[in-house]
Amino acid sequence: MNFKVIKDYILGKSAPKDELRLGDWLGRSKENERLLFGAELLYHEGRGDYDRWAADADKVEASLFAEINRLEERRVKVRYLNFIRYAAVALIMLVDGAAVLWLQYGRQHMIDVTAANGVMALTLPDSTKVWLNQGTTLRYPEVFDGDERHVELAGEALFSVTKNPQKPFIVSSEGVRTKVLGTVFDFKTNVGDNHEEVSLLEGKLEITGSHGEGKVIIQPNQKAVIDKNSHTMEVKNVYAPLEAVWHDGMIPFANMSIADIAHVLERFYQVEISLAGNMDRRQTYSGYIRRTDSIDSVLNALMYSIPFRYHKTGNRIRLTRK
Repeated sequence: MNFKVIKDYILGKSAPKDELRLGDWLGRSKENERLLFGAELLYHEGRGDYDRWAADADKVEASLFAEINRLEERRVKVRYLNFIRYAAVALIMLVDGAAVLWLQYGRQHMIDVTAANGVMALTLPDSTKVWLNQGTTLRYPEVFDGDERHVELAGEALFSVTKNPQKPFIVSSEGVRTKVLGTVFDFKTNVGDNHEEVSLLEGKLEITGSHGEGKVIIQPNQKAVIDKNSHTMEVKNVYAPLEAVWHDGMIPFANMSIADIAHVLERFYQVEISLAGNMDRRQTYSGYIRRTDSIDSVLNALMYSIPFRYHKTGNRIRLTRK
């Protein structure tokens, strides 16, 4: 058996003996069936999600399906004919070069962006703002067609999504799929121990595990942690803006006491901060402080707004009221 016999049969040019030969060949082995199923898969992949406005592509499709209908009307009694209809079309496309036309007109153009050197900011076709952490890759279409805006993420990114209730924004990774209408969130796919994390800063977020972990809806200052080893998902309460400090280097404080601020600094600088008994724990503060390599520079900057002094011994810091 060869492809020319199958092609001639589909085009209505085969001799009766070749039609019998094709029927015998189909029923002879599972390998022949796998060949045809593989060709069918190739047809669907080559067909892609092409644009209907491509006139040449429409002509090719109409011609091929007309040929299929004509063959069905002949009712040739060949075993597994229903299985090979699209597979035969795929073979014609391969032999005659039509697959090139499908790929040229049909497959949506995708863009892959990787932040190779530091943090990278970009704007998607719908005006959504995205910040990619170093080493992160984002894949998105040149144009958001269809009923949703779908992107794929590997690494860590901060999204500020343009609101469009009629076209949800979808971010998918290996382990999780998020669905948003308009929100700001941090998505991290490369957490240690084979975890992924999604932290919500603003709006509302629906998160679905890709491997049976279930579905949750999180609110601002919540984080969904997906364990890809045990296939579980956990929701934690966090101060979500801290999850996104990497994108602009600014540490945010919103109505925080000096004790809360101390906890934040402990997290970023791996130090232990204690408060003297004369420190005012009721007063709250809001603002931003630039993250630097040194805890001393941060404390010195805070002293302009908060009345305290500090004494540092190794990684231990003591704050006292000024």
